[in-house]
Amino acid sequence: MTLTVEALNILLLLLPGFLSGQIFYSLFQSGDVSVSKRISDAIIFSFVIYIIVSAITSWEPLAFVDSVNARLKYSFSENGWLVLSTLSLTVILPIIVGAIYHSDLIHSILRKLNITTKTSRKNTWNDAFLSQNRHVIVTLKDDRRIRGYPTMFSTDPNEGYIYLYNPAWINDDKKDEKEPDYIESNCHGFLLNRDNIDLIEFTLEPGETLGKKEER
Repeated sequence: MTLTVEALNILLLLLPGFLSGQIFYSLFQSGDVSVSKRISDAIIFSFVIYIIVSAITSWEPLAFVDSVNARLKYSFSENGWLVLSTLSLTVILPIIVGAIYHSDLIHSILRKLNITTKTSRKNTWNDAFLSQNRHVIVTLKDDRRIRGYPTMFSTDPNEGYIYLYNPAWINDDKKDEKEPDYIESNCHGFLLNRDNIDLIEFTLEPGETLGKKEER
C-alpha cells in the first residue's frame, strides 16, 4: 500500500499523540488496545499537545513531507524551542493523565457529587486492592488461611495472582489460649493464584472501627 503525501503528513502530525498514547498504555494500562482507540487517543493527545505548545510559541509541524518531481522531500522544523516543548509534553502529558487516571481523582469527585457511581479502573478486583491499603486474610480452597500484605497483584482478575508479603498461617486449630494466633511462614512472601483462593478478607487495622460506608 502506497501512502499519499497527505496521509504521510497526517501521520507525522499525529506522531506525538501516538508516542504519548504508547507511554500511557505502557505505564497505566494492561491488555491489548484496539487500533481505533489508539487512533482516537493519538488525535486527542496531539490536539492537547499542540494547543499547549501554540500558547508557548508559534506552532508549525515538526516534520513535513512534500512531493518534488515525484520524489518525497522531508522538511523538519528548525525551531528548537518548538521541538523541545513538543517532545517534553509528549512525555509529561501522558504521565499526568495516567496519574489522575490511576488515582481515581476525577471519578471520586464525580461520585461525591452523585454524578456517577463508576471508578476509573476496569474492574472491582483493581478497585479493591488499590483503594484498600491494608492486610488481607486469604482463605484457600483447602480451608487453610493466610494473613499477609498484598504488595503485588494482577491487574487482570482472570490471571488473579497475589503476592503476600510476610505471610503467616492463621492457627485456627489451636486448643489452648497460650498457643499463638499465627504461625510464621519464615519466608518473604507467598505467590497465590485465584484458582487456589476461596475468599479474600480485607482486615481492620489495630484500633480501626467501622464507621459510615467508606468512599471508594
